Amino acid sequence: MPWPARSFTLTGAEGGPSLSRFLARKATVDQAREFLVHRTVYTLREADPHSWAIPRLSGRPKAALVEIQSDEYGGGRPDRVHAALFARAVRGAGLDDVYGTYIDDVPAVTLASLNTMSMFGLNRRLLGAIVGHLAAFEMTSSIPNRLYAEGLRRLEYGDDVCEYFDEHVEADAVHEQIAGRDLAGALAEDRPDLLADIVFGAAACLEVDDRVGRHMLDAWSRGESSLRQVAGR
Repeated sequence: MPWPARSFTLTGAEGGPSLSRFLARKATVDQAREFLVHRTVYTLREADPHSWAIPRLSGRPKAALVEIQSDEYGGGRPDRVHAALFARAVRGAGLDDVYGTYIDDVPAVTLASLNTMSMFGLNRRLLGAIVGHLAAFEMTSSIPNRLYAEGLRRLEYGDDVCEYFDEHVEADAVHEQIAGRDLAGALAEDRPDLLADIVFGAAACLEVDDRVGRHMLDAWSRGESSLRQVAGR
């Protein structure tokens, strides 16, 4: 099966309960803050793991990745860097925006999400996997971010918290086309030998991130925190 068909099969599949719908409709303020804590592990350094692929690509896939990453890094405007927008959201929610502050508070499954993309990005032999990971990441981002913004506004958070998620509703609607067709699709055409790795990277992205969401929802359904209970905190 060629990449375009596989990508729509993967990203269109119904997973488990939706974290974004729960945040939009039911989450408490404490649960929303926990959600943001989980996100700090990657999002305060958003886009960096995928940038490792830039020097390993050429032609159309390289141009596509650079186009995506340029948006992620604010298009030359430091205040629009997506990691900076998220740091503003974290501060607005009364949390610490220093990278690594909550590393001992999040469970292993959250660390696995970041470690997956870091492993793909750092290893030259896994070029196809990091490209597939980014394609799946972008192709499944726009609607959840709209729901996250709705939920945060329901909880009376202001634009300083919601702007990051608002930005991704529009940006990722564009990025999903570039990542799916011009990045992953073009790489699969140029390097058919990497198709299996591209599909693997996409599947890994969806599976690991789904596990993070299930962990949060399962903990909250039991009336428990989704974070580790660290002594002294």
